[in-house]
Order: sequence, then structure tokens, then C-alpha cells
Amino acid sequence: MTVLAVAGCGSPDDDSGRSGTPGPVPKGSSPQKPAVPRAGQQQVPPAFDGAKGWAVMQTERLDRPTVAPHSKLVLLLKTHADGKALGVEARDAATGAVRWSSAPWKPSPRPAEFRAEDAELVVTSKDGKDYVVLAVTVQEGKDAINRGKPTAHLAVYPADSSGSRVAPLHQVTVPGTDSGAVPHDTDGTVAVETRDGMAVVDAADGTTKSSPGKNTPEFMFRVRSATYPTLDLADVWTGRQQVPPGAVSEDGVDKGVAYGVRGGYLVARWPSKNQDYTVSGLAMNYVWAVHDERTGKPAFSVKCDGLTDALPAGGEADTLLSDNGRYLVNGDVAFDLQAKKGYCFGETESRSGVKFKGVDNSGTAYGAVTTSGSAGPVALDLATGKPTELDRNVPLPTRVTGDVALYEATPVNEKDSGAEPATHAILSVYPRR
Repeated sequence: MTVLAVAGCGSPDDDSGRSGTPGPVPKGSSPQKPAVPRAGQQQVPPAFDGAKGWAVMQTERLDRPTVAPHSKLVLLLKTHADGKALGVEARDAATGAVRWSSAPWKPSPRPAEFRAEDAELVVTSKDGKDYVVLAVTVQEGKDAINRGKPTAHLAVYPADSSGSRVAPLHQVTVPGTDSGAVPHDTDGTVAVETRDGMAVVDAADGTTKSSPGKNTPEFMFRVRSATYPTLDLADVWTGRQQVPPGAVSEDGVDKGVAYGVRGGYLVARWPSKNQDYTVSGLAMNYVWAVHDERTGKPAFSVKCDGLTDALPAGGEADTLLSDNGRYLVNGDVAFDLQAKKGYCFGETESRSGVKFKGVDNSGTAYGAVTTSGSAGPVALDLATGKPTELDRNVPLPTRVTGDVALYEATPVNEKDSGAEPATHAILSVYPRR
């Protein structure tokens, strides 16, 4: 569903990245910051205020929103007008005000060697400090005949930067890779896949190390990037020390399958000792566990009887973590990492299933109830299991953070003579009440 927003001013930086020279300020007045476009009034979950919000407009040349969880910022990738330079713009999550922006960054002096649309913007954190990483693959040496050699180029910025032309804290290159950059939640690193394994970039000091082994957290990054969405844990950790209570792992049958790594844990589904099948042959009864990402040992687990679906709505394996690192959801299961409790919301004979799309810092998870192919939005308190049914016209947020709900949208072409300015928003952000 497209989220409407009222058009407003663009980014404070022009498309070339050069600051303009302001004219004289009239007496009795002070310089005014560009107004932040307001988001259109929208039906949103009751925890958020659909009448108060801010928007990012199509004309601002900003996209790929991501969140710095400790800094309470929404970061956006900026593509400058000629497509030869990229940048980062940091917005206050609650108000949309620009907190800082980077100087134009050129991954290569030869524009033919990279494509701006392939750039990624990710955030990694350590000890409560967020780092913003802008990454793009450069085909070094590419020309009309030669394909070039793929090399990942990364620019690292502290999320607590200030100013309008912030330079990268570090610039890092990783040869031999054209894979995406995958951030870690808690150790301040970003991993990229290479021909020999994984390369791990430390955002704080800019150093890079190789991590070729399988039984490492870096190898698990492949799970997060969905390169191996059904990776068998037997390929990572040998032995039975990783099998949680109530689960089985035997040769010739289903074993533990990893679905994501977040917050220092790996989420896995194991067949239960009492596994059964429906009359149509669908497997039922699983044990879901969170494992220490470094040792593979289960931290805690929950037995989920009935049908469980490992994939959330949309069909991709996606493990989602609250900004404060306490709550984690994957498909129709949820975990409180602090209380060491798991919750099952898969379909049973007496209950419909829920597919989660996000969870906030209070432990309220948002998802869709599925019954006979139909779906309706719901907000669910994980601690009590109490659901709040939402109006079917209430769209679920693209992402829920600690303080705001984000809605991404595909805007109407602003050059269309029949398009209203209010349909040009690529992102609308609504604060909590």
C-alpha cells in the first residue's frame, strides 16, 4: 500500500554536494533550516501517531533507509545527480531533521567501474556505538571489453558525526568479492564473502581480517544474507553439543536448520522427538532454539507443536531484532533474549498462525494472522501472548524501531503531469504516541 506524504523541500545539500553561498540574512531574522516534508495522515498501529510524521520525497534522491539503533537515527543513501558520487544523510528518527550528511564519496574515479544502484548502506554497532557503512562493488579495470576485477569498496562513518560534509572515518577495499556487506549487531564489524572465505572489516579501526573457517560467527553471516537460508548446522559445528533438549538429530532425517544470526545468537529449527505429520504430509512439532553464535551451544529453546513456518510473510528467511537487542522474531516464533523465553505462534488445531514483520523495544511484535490463505494485521504482546487485532486497512510497517514506524513506498513518477505531489514519498516515518 502506498503511503501518502505532502511534498516539501529537498535535501539541504545540492546534487553536486557543494554548499551554496547564502544571501544576506534580513535584519531581525535568523537563518532557517529547510523544512522537513510532512508525512500524510495514515492509519497506523495504535502505538504510533498517524497524524504526525515526516517523509522523504522522491526529488531528494535519497533511498535505502536503515536505522542506527543506539543513535536513534534513520540513515539514507544519497545518489548525487551525475551518479558518479554517493553519500550518507542522517535524519533524526522522531523529527526527520538532518543531523549530518557526508561529503560526496566516489568509490572509483572511473564511473564505468561501479553502479550507484548497487550500493548498500548498513549499520553495525559495538558497546552502544553505531557505525554507518556505505559499500559498493567496483569492477576495477572495467572498460568496453574487459569485465574488471570485483573489489568491495567501503566507507565508514561514525553515526554520531556532525556537519554537512563529513569525510569517512575509514575507507576499506576488499579484493575478490562482489557480494553484499553484512553487518554484525554487537561486535562492530561488517563481513563480505571472498573467494577464500570471509573478510571481516572492523568499523572502529578500519582493519580487515580473513575468516576462512566454518565454525565462526563470520561464516554465519552467510545465513543472515540468505545465501544459505537452510544451512544444516552439521556443516558448521560437529558433534551433538548443539542439539537442544527435546530435539533429535540423526543421519538420514532432518537436522537442525539455521535461519538467521542476530544479536550474538543463531536461530535454528530442529525436529522434535515427537515429530508428527498432518494427513496431507506436512511436518509438525519442532524445537526452536537460539544458539551462541561462537560455540553453537543452545542458550535456550522452546518446543512448538503444530504447524510452524520458518519463513515470514514475503517468503524470505528473515530474523528481526528489536533496537534494544532484547526481542527477536523469525517467522512465527519469538524470543525474549533477556528472560530466556521462547514463544510459539504457529498454526495449531485451535489457533491461527502469525507471521511476524517486526518487534519493538517493549516486546510488541507486529505481523499478519494467516487463516485459509487470508491475512489480517495484528499487534501481539509477547510477554502475555495477548493479541490486538488491527483494522484490515492498517498497513504493517516496513520496519519498527524503538521510537518510530517506517513505511517505505513506491512513489508515483513525479514527472507525470497527472501525479499529485503527495504521492512522491519514498519513505514515511511516524513517531510513537
